[in-house]
Amino acid sequence: MDRNRAEAIFDDYCALHARCDLEGVLGLFAPSAIVEDPVGSPVHRGVEACRAFYAGTQGRNGPLEIERIGPVLFGGLELAAHVRAGITRPGSPPPMDVIYVVHFSPEGRITSLRAWY
Repeated sequence: MDRNRAEAIFDDYCALHARCDLEGVLGLFAPSAIVEDPVGSPVHRGVEACRAFYAGTQGRNGPLEIERIGPVLFGGLELAAHVRAGITRPGSPPPMDVIYVVHFSPEGRITSLRAWY
């Protein structure tokens, strides 16, 4: 696992999530992955819990516009990235800044995804 692969996986995550591709997003996660989005909210443990979270989020928000802001930081098996994410429906609130910290398995699956906003 290196920086380029981590960035590519994160970019895939953003693109898949933005277009509400539930199965594509879940395909990036390890079976026992956790999602805490936003940090401080209940943690979703395992792919089925993550499925319920993303299905609800994508159903509620619809397609998103996600733009990476600045460089991705990478060390060990973790990546930190700043994005600006917004709902694309007319009348939606303005885009918000999100900081993601993503932990990967050595094989390149997401084991943990945490979001601050």
